[in-house]
Amino acid sequence: MSSQKHLESGPRFGPRRKALIRVLTMLFVMLLVTMLALGTVLVLLQLAGLLIGNSDFIIGVSKTLGPFTYWVAAAFGTFTLILAMAHGWKSAD
Repeated sequence: MSSQKHLESGPRFGPRRKALIRVLTMLFVMLLVTMLALGTVLVLLQLAGLLIGNSDFIIGVSKTLGPFTYWVAAAFGTFTLILAMAHGWKSAD
């Protein structure tokens, strides 16, 4: 289902809110892909370090990629909530 059909079949939103939802959806997807890619690279590099038996490499990868990966994951969670609220979600739902 395309996002355009979803926006038109759901509640009636004005053009500003539809534009906001489109922008938030694009940011949501970009953050999702970035988070999954960073997490995958982080784990695969740590696995490579484990296989070659180099603990300094594992720690270096974690110190280098870890903070950025966690930051992207936190931003993704925040945008998930913002996007849900833009779609009309309420905490009582």
